[in-house]
Amino acid sequence: MQFLWAATAVLLIAVAMRIVLLHDVPPGLARDEVRNGDIVQFIRQGEHALFFRAGYGHEPLYHYFSVPFQALLGDNFLSIRLPSVVLGILLIALTMRWVKREFGGMTAVVTAFGLSVGWMPLIFSRIGIRAIMEPLFLVAAAWFWQKKPLLAGLLLGLSLYTYSAARVVFALPLLLMVTETVIWKMKPDGKLGDRLRPLLIIFITAVLVYLPLQLTFIADPTLQIRAQQAQGTLNALLAGNFQPIIASTLGTLGMFSFSGAVEWTYTVLGLPLFDWGTAVFFYAGLLIALWRIGQPRYTFILVWLLVGLTPSAITSPSIIRIIGAAPIIYLLPALSISFINAHLPTKKRQPYVLFLLIVLYIAPLTSYSITNGFIKWPSTPETHHKYQTVLQDMGQYWQQHPADGLVITQNFYEPIDADTMRRNMGYDVEARWVQAHPDVTGAMVIPDEANGMLYVPEYASPCPSLLAAAGVGERPLVQQPLYRSKKTPSFAIYPLSPPLIPNPIPPLLFDEKISLLGYKIGTQSKTDVEFFTYWQTEAPLPPDLTIFIHLMDNSGQLIAQHDGLDVAPSTLHPHDFIIQRHTLSLPADIAADSIPVYIGLYTRSTNTRLPIHNQNETASYIFDIEVVH
Repeated sequence: MQFLWAATAVLLIAVAMRIVLLHDVPPGLARDEVRNGDIVQFIRQGEHALFFRAGYGHEPLYHYFSVPFQALLGDNFLSIRLPSVVLGILLIALTMRWVKREFGGMTAVVTAFGLSVGWMPLIFSRIGIRAIMEPLFLVAAAWFWQKKPLLAGLLLGLSLYTYSAARVVFALPLLLMVTETVIWKMKPDGKLGDRLRPLLIIFITAVLVYLPLQLTFIADPTLQIRAQQAQGTLNALLAGNFQPIIASTLGTLGMFSFSGAVEWTYTVLGLPLFDWGTAVFFYAGLLIALWRIGQPRYTFILVWLLVGLTPSAITSPSIIRIIGAAPIIYLLPALSISFINAHLPTKKRQPYVLFLLIVLYIAPLTSYSITNGFIKWPSTPETHHKYQTVLQDMGQYWQQHPADGLVITQNFYEPIDADTMRRNMGYDVEARWVQAHPDVTGAMVIPDEANGMLYVPEYASPCPSLLAAAGVGERPLVQQPLYRSKKTPSFAIYPLSPPLIPNPIPPLLFDEKISLLGYKIGTQSKTDVEFFTYWQTEAPLPPDLTIFIHLMDNSGQLIAQHDGLDVAPSTLHPHDFIIQRHTLSLPADIAADSIPVYIGLYTRSTNTRLPIHNQNETASYIFDIEVVH
């Protein structure tokens, strides 16, 4: 009865740690989370696979598990993150049940407490990625390991359909066969075959379960892009260079108390899993397990720990790649606490002594997770970049201050940007998206609606001349933004209104979809020309629509060109204005004072030019620019 009450309390704490501030920690949706939502959509639309190509390759089980969440809750941040919450809680419950059977009720409760508040299992229970499913299948396999090897092998094989790091789990039964053989030779006890047979059954069953996935990889090797990207350390090892794998192994071992992960994605850079106070319990538990390695249950957890750390050791130190070892990582401190309690004199073995030992472990561990995971990590600019916090901030501000026409700049727009905004908000804001980056020329959209607003993240600010061409920054009332957020990266908001066209022309309608309204010559030097073209949409546009600008010499030879359209055509509405900035590099020896400029449109997929309305042949508009000598 005491175990039941304690287990219930731990699970309630686990639930609270996973659902409180779920929308804000992490502070926005990472691209991996958004891609996972896309894969779930693909499944609901009838696309089924043993391995999904999206997002550099994904094992399928997590995504199939997520389907009912999206179907019931909609395509939003909650349906993306809630599957991980549920899996994280199931992991704690199942681990607690397994540890109770193997090591006793007190050890089980302390292990579950560590899994509930420790940052590694906590963060992967709060973000919508598939890694948290791997340890759940491993614990399930451990439950059946001794008495039902076929079922254990089935679950072990299925773990390879959860996360890429699970591909090392074949080593678990193999290494156990080796250790069982060594232990038996040191102290023969019964027939060796009786001890090895269940492990062989587990291994063979797991291989057979994994075989369809391996055949899928053989049929299409390009599916394993992510795995190939992580093979640098192994390739160096095969080439005789041991330094990378030694450094990675030491970094992985150091993650418990000496060092930490090498990226900000899931934790503070360089932050160990444990503070030194709680790390003492971990190392003490490790020593206890090593001391008792001849006992099968301790041999099992040590081999499991070794196998679980391997993916990080052979790639780079990463807390996500050691997620398969999470149950053992938090079991070891519980073993040390149980050991201390068991070796106290009977008269001193009172509940308050045990409570004190738990507080010395759990309280610092909880404080460590809250301080670093809920306060420090989400507030850093690096985390904001990883989780696209600015998109969440812009969406929240737009909800509080809605406008009819929303335009958002981005470095290089991809549809996943619009998907992120939609899933953060729970509905499509129908924003127009434009590109603004030093490597692109940039464009601006003026919505058809009267009160359009331009949202500009600080990392995607258009060049001043483009803003000026759009009427943003020229008028005194809009030289400063209407609003600038305080987080980093920040965003600014500017009002938009229909532009004044310096050189209007009679509108030229291309393929009854978009009209050229005019142009403006910008800065010019002996070798460079900047100018702007003004357009208005009339109908939905091809997604790969492109503007071409050609400069021709007197003999009709091309001397300079620019091809591009730095807006997302699929996000535009009819009657939106587009201002595209163009830059051209002129030959240094150009002799003419005036050069004809040819402007037209084409689609990249077909390389077909759009015809001008009422003309039989494809054509382009021509005007002259004066050359500076």
